[in-house]
Amino acid sequence: MINQTPWFQRQFHFDFPVGIFPIIFSRMEGSIFRLYSLLSNADDEMCSVNTNGWSVKEHVGHLYDLEELWWKRLQDFQQNKAMLTTADLNNTKTKEANHNEKTLEKLVEQFTIERQIILETVYGFDEELLSRVSVHPRLNQPMRLIDSLYFVAEHDDHEISAISDLLRKPGPL
Repeated sequence: MINQTPWFQRQFHFDFPVGIFPIIFSRMEGSIFRLYSLLSNADDEMCSVNTNGWSVKEHVGHLYDLEELWWKRLQDFQQNKAMLTTADLNNTKTKEANHNEKTLEKLVEQFTIERQIILETVYGFDEELLSRVSVHPRLNQPMRLIDSLYFVAEHDDHEISAISDLLRKPGPL
């Protein structure tokens, strides 16, 4: 299989209409169901193993850890800030969280609760708010709120793809 492009090497083009918001919303909501489906029969202990990078649990925990950043960025847009909150590019929160000590059920539950809060918040956003622009600090490019939500959905897919790949590997993870 082709190796996945590392997240920090990805480039983004935000040239789509605000009218695709329902699709982006659906992708963000769908991340919850995809995780439940992928992990429904996963072995909890095997999902703690990380032989080459993060374990399945660390990827799931990372999704949960980033909900705080996504929430802060939503607030940045609501407050018309010129620059979005900077991410911790070292992923310190994920590295120090001991996600492998938690159950898959707990990790997915934590992510679900936090994601639902974001979904409930953005569901009623209007075109004016979804069109607000701020600069993404790492990409050093302007993005609209809708672009930021697309970015979240893309990151979800990136992590879920990594989880799926780990679950497909033969033998120990």
